[in-house]
Amino acid sequence: MNRLAHHFPWLAEQLGDGLPDGLRYLLAFLVAFGIALALTPLFRECARRMGIVDKPDPRRINKVPVPRGGGLSIIFAFNVTAWLLAWYHGGYVTPAFEMSRLVAFTGCSVVLAVVGLFDDMVGLRPLIKLFGQIAVAVTLYFAGFHFGGIVVSFPPWLDLLVTSFWIVGAINAFNLIDGLDGLASGIALIASIGMMGALFFTGRPVETLPFLAFAGGCLGFLRYNFHPASVFLGDTGSMFLGMSIASLPLLSGTRTELMASLGMPLLVMGVPIFDTFLAIWRRVVRHFLPEGVAAKLQGKEEGVMQPDKDHIHHRLLREAMNNQRHVAIVLYGLTAVFVLLGLGNILLRGRGVGLFFIAFVTATFVIVRNFECIELFDTGKLFTSNTFRPRRYLALPFTLLFDAVLLIGVFLVCWFATRTNPVITRGVLLEWMPLFVVPAFVCLAVGKIYRRVWPRAQLRDYVVLGFCLVMGACISIGLVWMLSISHHKLLRFSALFAALSLLALSIVRARRECFTAAVQVFGRNVQRFDKAAERTLIYGGGLRLRGYLRELFRLPGAAHRLIVGIIDDDPLLKGRLIAGYPVLGTGVELEQMIEENHIREVVLTCVMDPAYRAQVVERLHKTGVRIILWSCQETEL
Repeated sequence: MNRLAHHFPWLAEQLGDGLPDGLRYLLAFLVAFGIALALTPLFRECARRMGIVDKPDPRRINKVPVPRGGGLSIIFAFNVTAWLLAWYHGGYVTPAFEMSRLVAFTGCSVVLAVVGLFDDMVGLRPLIKLFGQIAVAVTLYFAGFHFGGIVVSFPPWLDLLVTSFWIVGAINAFNLIDGLDGLASGIALIASIGMMGALFFTGRPVETLPFLAFAGGCLGFLRYNFHPASVFLGDTGSMFLGMSIASLPLLSGTRTELMASLGMPLLVMGVPIFDTFLAIWRRVVRHFLPEGVAAKLQGKEEGVMQPDKDHIHHRLLREAMNNQRHVAIVLYGLTAVFVLLGLGNILLRGRGVGLFFIAFVTATFVIVRNFECIELFDTGKLFTSNTFRPRRYLALPFTLLFDAVLLIGVFLVCWFATRTNPVITRGVLLEWMPLFVVPAFVCLAVGKIYRRVWPRAQLRDYVVLGFCLVMGACISIGLVWMLSISHHKLLRFSALFAALSLLALSIVRARRECFTAAVQVFGRNVQRFDKAAERTLIYGGGLRLRGYLRELFRLPGAAHRLIVGIIDDDPLLKGRLIAGYPVLGTGVELEQMIEENHIREVVLTCVMDPAYRAQVVERLHKTGVRIILWSCQETEL
């Protein structure tokens, strides 16, 4: 007001103490609205003459070239209005939005405008855009836009990290959602209205001035951006919208108004945040699908940064509606619902938290129920493909963690088993337990236990496992003696620890074999009552039999195959059991066994001389059974 009195004394005399609050708020909105309304056609024409247009392509929705970069009008409208307010107030927009912060915000707006314009004109690499966004977020943090004090008193490094992630995430969320006429600018308008309402309801109306200016700029631009749009925001405008929605609430944030300062921005950005989450999920999954790997090898794919046509607005336009106007209105309505939920919770002052969460979960369920098809389908393809197996990366950390828990559990069992009055104290956990668990781990690592493929392990692998655990127990004994720790029943405890550890770790590593064997036994019992099952005889009880049984339930038709027994040319095996199946006789008794057991097919799993195999096949042909050869031998190609 002092500046106004100095430059325009006649106007100050008429106004007295200053503009009425209502008129001041209205002027903040109208000035920004008028600037955006006037500048948008000018920027649209400049973009058209400079060739900054959005040309139609398979990913675009527009059918004709449309100028972009019109978001500059919102940037001008907001910043000019903010500087006018600062001039009127004598150095601040609001008490929290003082001059140094306004300078930083304007500078960051210019940086985003330059980055966005270059991207609209020539197309920047995603990493260059990301670097510019991070620079803007860091600058805003040091200017005073930060989370510290809103939620908890973060350490400076953590506050910087959280604030930068929040601002960069919001910038990209609005950048991704800007794919439909009027969508991003309309959502930003509703968001600003929601945050103004939150500030009014918490008794801070003066802090709504920046949001009024922001809403005015969005509404003035929306006049030309709503369907059918004559100008697009471009990256220039969409990134500014995200920066504003994320950073402006941080100025008015206090712990007592957590919902207004932090909860409302989260709610009003519900649609962009959800769309960003789906986009990251979808693009990461597709990056590792076979077609994504092939595209990457050809240099045609950029992973998470690669654009697609599966955003929420694309799906609504493709699956439910054919009119951009209708889709935009639906998403406006969804954003408005989130805003009303937040405002209702503020009005009820926490008493409506339960209702708020019920409504929020319901809305989330409706969204997921309608939009999860693509992501879940692609994820299912990923988990069933051989190109990328998540367990390849998760197996080792999970195994280490599981072994640690297992060894700790074994230690506690041994402690209770060898003590008359077992008590778990801090000394036991900090002194005794590391002396046994850590050496065991070190020996397992030195023995290359975690490099072995346990589903294909042999006896030597389990011998090495046992040797490593015994060596770990011996090292533990030595450490206890060296440190002069009381070692009541030390040898007994160490032996029991090594034995139980070996048993537990062996069972865990043989779980796949145990599971396969259990499935085979269960399947065999079920097939005995299946009258349509093919009664099968296996010729050969050697090592190939084990491979055949392992793959049996993956083979076509195996579900209806009942193995009656085994034929082997070694007479000493007759009457014995191999893998639970009886050895019925030798090859000499082949025809007799087939007739007595009503065999319908014979599987050859053993290595035979070609001439001898020809004789066996000829004999089998005479019996009329089906003949199958199971071969897993070397063949030079």
